Amino acid sequence: MRVCAFLVVAALWAPLEAQQQPSIDGAGGQDVRTKCLGCHQADLIAQQRMARDGWDREIAKMERWGVVLSAAEVLTFLAGRFGRDVASGATVPADGEAVYRAACRACHEDDLASQQRLSAVAWARTVDKMVSWGARVTPEQKPALVAYLASRWGTRR
Repeated sequence: MRVCAFLVVAALWAPLEAQQQPSIDGAGGQDVRTKCLGCHQADLIAQQRMARDGWDREIAKMERWGVVLSAAEVLTFLAGRFGRDVASGATVPADGEAVYRAACRACHEDDLASQQRLSAVAWARTVDKMVSWGARVTPEQKPALVAYLASRWGTRR
């Protein structure tokens, strides 16, 4: 009888456990899956809710410990998906590059964006300006897009 009860509980628990795991999809997600999930559970990563600079420090720490990452892509992913300003369960796409390709490249080539070298704040203003002129970027997509633009074509250090 105990074995039967255990099997019933286990069968009911497994789908619940699977539903609660955060999604690690999109650009940067591949590195997170292959490099981070070996030591950390996805829910641990998701619950951190750090600001972009916090994720940047965390990535730098992991790199000092020997993990080889595509840091800009992973940073964009983590800040866009699990950033402090992203509500739990929000629909912000982790793939700012996909938003860039769909919304920005409709009118602009990479060379224009690469010449800008703007801070994240300036990129956010630029995205707002472009939206007012008709660019198709939703408020939910904006953080991922800005994070991508700043990581790819941000101010020079």
